[in-house]
Amino acid sequence: MLLDKPIPFIFFFRKIRREALFVFLFACMVVVTKHFLGLRFLTIPIAVPTLIGTCISLLLAFRTNQAYERWWEARIAWGSIVNDSRSFIRQLMLFIPNGPDRDAIIESFVRRQCAWCYVLGDSLRGVDMSQHLREFLPAANARYIMTFDNKPNALLLEHGMAIRQLYDTDQLTDYQMVSLSELLTKLTDSMGRCERIKNTVFPRTYTFNLQVFIYLFAAILPFCFEADLDVLDVLLVTLIASAFILIDKSATQLQDPFENKPTDTPMTTIARTIEINLKTMANVGAVPQKMEAEAYYAL
Repeated sequence: MLLDKPIPFIFFFRKIRREALFVFLFACMVVVTKHFLGLRFLTIPIAVPTLIGTCISLLLAFRTNQAYERWWEARIAWGSIVNDSRSFIRQLMLFIPNGPDRDAIIESFVRRQCAWCYVLGDSLRGVDMSQHLREFLPAANARYIMTFDNKPNALLLEHGMAIRQLYDTDQLTDYQMVSLSELLTKLTDSMGRCERIKNTVFPRTYTFNLQVFIYLFAAILPFCFEADLDVLDVLLVTLIASAFILIDKSATQLQDPFENKPTDTPMTTIARTIEINLKTMANVGAVPQKMEAEAYYAL
C-alpha cells in the first residue's frame, strides 16, 4: 500500500517508460516528416482529439473507480479479519475454564490464528508459505497442512476440530461453541471474499478498448499543431499521452490488490499487527516489533 510519503518520480516513470518512448518517437517522426517534406497540410482539426480526449477521460474515470472499489473491498475484508481475529481469541480466553492445560490450549489457538493470517496473505500473493507454517506450528502439523491444496482453509478446519474437542470434553457450552463457530464462519467469509477478488479477472475489454482510444488519441494529436514549434509539439504530445497512460496503468495495478506490489493491500503488515495484538492479549511468546515500512509503501 502506498503511504502518505513522497513517492519517487522513478516509480511512476518505470510504469510508462516504454509507452512514453513509443509516443515520443512517433511524435518525432510526424513532426520531422511535416517539417522536412513540407507536408504542413497534414493537419487535423483540434476538435477531433478534443472529442477523443473527452471520451478517454470518461472511460478512465469509470475504470479507475471500478479498480479502486476492488482494492477497497480487499482492504475491508482484511479489516474484518483483524476484528474477528481479536474477537476469536478474546472469546476463547473468556470461555475456556481454568485448568492445568488452559494456557497451552489458548496458545495453540493464538499460534494457529497468526499462522492463518500470514498464510492467507502468502496464498493470495502466490509466494511460499512454508516458512510461516514452521514458525507458528509444530513441524508435524506444518507438514500436514502443506498437504492441503487450500492451506488457509485447512488451518480453519484445524480451529474447528480443536473447538469440537473442547466441546466434547465439556470445556465449552452449546452457546459458546456456536459463538466460536460463527467467528470461524466470518473468517471463512473474509477469506472467500479475498479469493474471489484474486480469482475474478477484471474484464480485459476495459483495458483493451481504453488503450486503443489512448493510442489513437496519441497518434492523432501530433497532426493537430499548426505553429512552428516542433520541439514543443513533441513534448506536449508525449506529456499529454503519458498522463492518460499513467492513469490507466495505475487503475490496472489497483484492480489486482494481491500481486506483491507497492499498491497491494498491506497484508503482511496487517498480519504482523494481528500477531502483536493476539500475543499481547494472551501473553504468548515474544511479541514482535511492528513491520517497518519501505521508503514509500508497506506490504
